Amino acid sequence: MRLLVSACLLLALSTHLVRAADDDTPAAAKTRKLLKTKISVEFNNTRMADVKEELQTEVKGLKIMLDNKGGVSNNRTITYSAKDKTVEEILDEMLTKAGGLGYVVISKKGNAYDGVVFIKVGSERGYEKKK
Repeated sequence: MRLLVSACLLLALSTHLVRAADDDTPAAAKTRKLLKTKISVEFNNTRMADVKEELQTEVKGLKIMLDNKGGVSNNRTITYSAKDKTVEEILDEMLTKAGGLGYVVISKKGNAYDGVVFIKVGSERGYEKKK
């Protein structure tokens, strides 16, 4: 019985993730592909604004925005290093280590920020939480 419940739960979760990816705009889909790029980084008490700039420099076409109005300070410092990891893994680990930060890929057709990685206060990892 537990195995059946676990299998149903896993199926429902995987269906939700596929459906979320299917709902992406072309710009958001392109960004998700860029997040699979492997890079190496080393940040030692580096300002969040500089972390953002370096990630954008390392991955051409990647656009990142900090939610300054929502509480993400440009001056918040990050200490983190990674070698040959995807940008997605780097964001996951770095924002978890920073505590209280998450990110979403904006996927709204016609929105000026469509396809932007939005770093914000929260625990999201790529997709907005359903309300």
